[in-house]
Amino acid sequence: MRKAKPVLILLITTLFVIVSSFPFAPVALALCSGAGCNNTNPITTGCNADAATVRTVYPASGKARVELRFSDACQTRWAKTINIASLNYYANATLRYWYYGAQYIAPGYTVYSNQRYGSGYQACGDVGSSPMNYLINDSARCTGSY
Repeated sequence: MRKAKPVLILLITTLFVIVSSFPFAPVALALCSGAGCNNTNPITTGCNADAATVRTVYPASGKARVELRFSDACQTRWAKTINIASLNYYANATLRYWYYGAQYIAPGYTVYSNQRYGSGYQACGDVGSSPMNYLINDSARCTGSY
């Protein structure tokens, strides 16, 4: 038994080193996936947990950064507009031809559109001094598609 104890300790230590050397990605716990996510909020559904920005555009206003976001776990896309100006402004985030979100936000804050399953979507948006409670679909304020 005396010889077995050091061998067992060595075995356990070796296994611990091997297992701890593998990177583990955080698991996104989304409440929906695919078409079941259509017209839902990417934040409250958890789809934003693994989201990445896949396309970006800076509209001519100079006050916004518009991003097309993609969730691998949910397989959805949505628009995100960030107020990059130094004042509070109205902001709009549109998933081209589908959904928009609009609100009055402070510098550095964001507004999101609802999300949609599928591919080939574009994010559109802007920030300005007047409310933008409508879909923004003009190419100058839209990302490339993904």
